[in-house]
Amino acid sequence: MSKTFCAEMLTRSEFDRANGRLEITVCNAAGESQTISINARIAETLSSVLSDHFQSAPAFGDLTKIPDRYAVGHGRHEPVVMLRFEDEPAYGLTADQALDLG
Repeated sequence: MSKTFCAEMLTRSEFDRANGRLEITVCNAAGESQTISINARIAETLSSVLSDHFQSAPAFGDLTKIPDRYAVGHGRHEPVVMLRFEDEPAYGLTADQALDLG
C-alpha cells in the first residue's frame, strides 16, 4: 500500500503536446516534491470532480495570505535564494526550487 503524500503547493505544471499528457509537480510542507503525469481524459475528469466538490466549499482566496512586504536575496556562503515574507525568518531555496516556484 502506498503512503499518502500531503501536497501543500503546486510548484510546476506543464502540458506535453507530443504525448498529450499534463505533468504536475506538487510539494509538501517538508519541501519534498512529487511529479505526476496524467492524460487528457484523467485531467478532464479531475477538473470535473474538483469543480463539483468546491462549488459548495468556501473560496480559496480567504485561505491565502498575501504579504504586505517581502524580500528576495541570495545566501552569503551558500548558493541559495533567500526569501522573506513580512517579519518572519528568511528561508533558503536551491536555485532549482526557486526556478520551479517562479
